[in-house]
Amino acid sequence: MSQDREYIDQEIAQIRFIYETLYPETPVETHMWWEKAKLPTPAVQPQEMAYGAEMMALTYIGNLRTGPQETPALPGKRVFVTIPSPRQVAVRESAGGVPWHKRPRKYRAIHALSPILAEQMKYQIEARRFRKLPARHKFSRLACSRGIFETQKMAPEGRHGGKDPAILIGLHWLDVGGAESLGIDSIQWALDAGLRVFVMVGQQGPERLLAKLPDDPRLQLIRTDRYLPRSQTSGFVSQLIAQENIILTHNHHCVPLYDALPTIKLRHPHVVNIDSTHIVEYADGGYPRISGVWSNYIDHHHVISGDLERFYKEQFRVYGSKLVLGRLLDDSRRGAEVAPVRIKAGQSRCRVAFVGRMVHQKRPVVALSIIRRLRAWGKRNGVEFRFDMVGEGPYRGAVEHLLTRYRLTDVVHLHPAGTDVPTLLGESDILLVPSSNEGLALVCYEAIEA
Repeated sequence: MSQDREYIDQEIAQIRFIYETLYPETPVETHMWWEKAKLPTPAVQPQEMAYGAEMMALTYIGNLRTGPQETPALPGKRVFVTIPSPRQVAVRESAGGVPWHKRPRKYRAIHALSPILAEQMKYQIEARRFRKLPARHKFSRLACSRGIFETQKMAPEGRHGGKDPAILIGLHWLDVGGAESLGIDSIQWALDAGLRVFVMVGQQGPERLLAKLPDDPRLQLIRTDRYLPRSQTSGFVSQLIAQENIILTHNHHCVPLYDALPTIKLRHPHVVNIDSTHIVEYADGGYPRISGVWSNYIDHHHVISGDLERFYKEQFRVYGSKLVLGRLLDDSRRGAEVAPVRIKAGQSRCRVAFVGRMVHQKRPVVALSIIRRLRAWGKRNGVEFRFDMVGEGPYRGAVEHLLTRYRLTDVVHLHPAGTDVPTLLGESDILLVPSSNEGLALVCYEAIEA
């Protein structure tokens, strides 16, 4: 219980920071629940609204008052938040797909008949959607008056009290991924450059990367994903910039930070905005499309591949120094010799790896079909295979079921998402990447290093 108390105190400090920043001169009454509330949270309401019976729930922790005293001339705000327990956070499932048991009955029926046929049908549907992308989703830049860039050439005085310059970095979430890995690197680079660093997250999910955030007093993770309604994010970001002397933002697939761009440009035009994108998704164009739509509010687009560079030029007419190609390579290793390929003709043992979230995009079912055929081929040709699959997500249950159905449980080893992938790849001969669409996957760089 003492551990829970310490954890709750830390979360309350987060909540207090958010709402003291958002409403520095407004009375705020924050009501908190543990794990579960009887009303939607997070939420912000006018203070004069009546209390409801939900306040009497057994999970109710209590309330916190911040700001000046409420008066008839100065009405306050009432905030509702739910504090998740560490146990809840630990068992969250990765997003990126519909849970297996909630998929359409027809799809599950076809999958029961032939998993690979079901995957192929879904792939054909995605390919058709991709061809129709420009008709279904906006592929043009939002207009932006040039006047807002000319109103203020220098940083405003703000109320930061002479604090050292800071950067705001937005991550999609704190789960394993290539964009998140680059985000973690960017945090460290910003600290190395002498900046104070604030980090916000766009979506809740598993937090396997939380422990990889640098342990530095100049770094602060702000839990807007837990404790701030999405509609309040732009106002909070604006107040944070003024309060903390933020001079730069770097967006790694964080939608709320994209949504805050008009407010940033109107109120703080001195702030430089950068984003990094990795892959065009088939469903709606993904983050490169969102980035392109917001391009008039962004100073520099960082892309990791030539394909993405062409995408911005052809779809959004982005050229020149605004578009920067920087691959996910460590400059210090550019001159390093490539590791020798270990696999050789005639060897009797082979180790094969699959690394990726268990979602349709990564196509783990297709990987299992490949594995099944490889094992059958190996039995005929005297080759002993070992297979390693790393990842978690909505398809995990289907993968476990198919391992039993295909009788592969003795040769396929499942690993959690936090596995040491470079070490695993260092012991592997072949990497399977059957993704329905993929950019320059970070795991491919790790495989090349091995």
